[in-house]
This record gives sequence, C-alpha cells and structure tokens, in this order.
Amino acid sequence: MASLLDGLGEKLAEKWISALAVPGLLLMAVATAGTVLGQRSALDPTVLRERIGHWSAAAAEWSAVGQLALLAAVVLGSVAVGTFVRSCAQGVERVWTGDWPALARWPAKRLTTARQERWDRIQGRIDDRRRATPPRQREPEQQRFLDELTARRDRIALARPSRPTYSGDRLAATATRLYHQYGIDLAACWTLLWLVLPDDVRVELRASRARFGAAVEGTTWAACCVVLGLLWWPAAPVGLVVGLAAWGRGRSAAALHAELVESIVDLHLRRLVDELRVDPSAPVPDRRVGAALTRIARKAS
Repeated sequence: MASLLDGLGEKLAEKWISALAVPGLLLMAVATAGTVLGQRSALDPTVLRERIGHWSAAAAEWSAVGQLALLAAVVLGSVAVGTFVRSCAQGVERVWTGDWPALARWPAKRLTTARQERWDRIQGRIDDRRRATPPRQREPEQQRFLDELTARRDRIALARPSRPTYSGDRLAATATRLYHQYGIDLAACWTLLWLVLPDDVRVELRASRARFGAAVEGTTWAACCVVLGLLWWPAAPVGLVVGLAAWGRGRSAAALHAELVESIVDLHLRRLVDELRVDPSAPVPDRRVGAALTRIARKAS
C-alpha cells in the first residue's frame, strides 16, 4: 500500500509540475526579461546577460538556506501564476462555448444574430434548390452545387446558430441534432447514458474533452503573453502565433468532441433503452422512445 501511494504521489507531482509550474515559470521568465530589457533594448541580449550575471553572483554569496528559499520562492511563484492562468481559463472557456456573462450580452446577441442571418440565407438557397429539382432529377453539377452550399452552411453551424461562437454552436448543435433524430434531451439523459457506457468509451470521451480544454488553456497563456507585450514587445507576436495555433486546435477539438458525443449516442442509446426497459420492442431511432427516456431522466418534472 505504501509503495502504491508513493507511486501515485510521484505521478501527481509530475502532473502538477508539468501542468502548472513549467508554464508559469516560462511566463515569469518572459515577464522578467521584459522588465529588464524594456521596449528600447528589447532585442539586446547583452543587457539581459549582464543582469543575470549580476543576480547569479549575488545569489552565490548567499547561504545554502537562502538559495533553497529562493528556489522554493521561484517554484511557488510559478505554481501561483499557473494556478491563476488556469482559473482564468475557466472564464475563457465560457467565451469559447458562447456562454457569455451578462455584461457581454449585447455583443453576444449581435454576433448570434449575424450568424443566424448568414445561416438562414444559405439555408434558404438550399431549400429553393431542393424544391426546384427533386433528388432523382438532379444533374451531377446541380448536386455538386447543392453540396457546396451545404458545406458553406455547415462551416457556420450544423444547426441554426444559437451562440455567438463557432465552437459554442458546434457543441450546442449536438443536442439539437440528437433531439431531432431521437427525441431525447441530451442534457437530461447524459448521466444515465454515461453509466451504461463501456470503460474504453469513457476514457476516449475524457481524452477528447481534455484536448478541447488544453486548447482553451493555450489561448489563455497566449493572451497573457500578448499582455506582457506592453512590457516587452517580442512577447506580443509570440503570443499571437501561439494563440492562433491554439485557436485552430480548439475549433478542431470542439468539432471532434461533438462528433464523438453524437456517435456515442448513436451506438449506445439502444443499451440505455434496454437497461431502463423502455419499450424494448420499439425501434431506435423512435421519438416516442426518446421522449420516454427524457421523462425518466427528468423524473416527469
């Protein structure tokens, strides 16, 4: 038992250091460089080398206890910075998913309306084309043009937009599409479905969610670098590049996570129906079965 706890403690410490201390230390290093160099000598390494050499010589004269205290202060400071940024990332995730606070309600509404108008225009053209030429009468070029319109619509959102951001709409569209397909309230039924999922599916789902969270956290670190550009301008372009890369990864991660959730429901909803004994003879999809599952999940409330 002791060896198991020791191994678990080592793994937790490694994860703690990699997730908080190392990124925080890098951000502290950038802030220190910015404070020393400033804007005028931003790319002059001589100034930084001289200052670091001065600090090293002063620290060498300290006692061992003082040096250990300095090291501990640096580690604790980097952890504090990492914890602060991770806390900010929770708010940044709300921005990503379109769950904006009340203070940002007006711009959120304007962005959502603009996305809805673009989506509706393209959907209107798709509907007109479909009515004008039934599937069996369409020429290959007509079908290709219809596919292009559909792809343009889906780049905005897979369902009519309800959020001000792409990632928010992509995640929200999952619940909408599953409701139209199966008649279930995904938010109400998710806990029940989670309990009947195989362990490997749960692991993959957690990993998918972690990839999205890591991308969101990456944009938070990038924003901190951009802010440090006020002290030291080279930090700003580095933050922009890192932020754009994390933004791209986040959009892809959100789309993949939404697809994974839909696929899980497609594959395992029948298992939930069997476990709850909701009309086992009924086919899936069947909106009556979905409505029955939703009533069970909501406790008829």
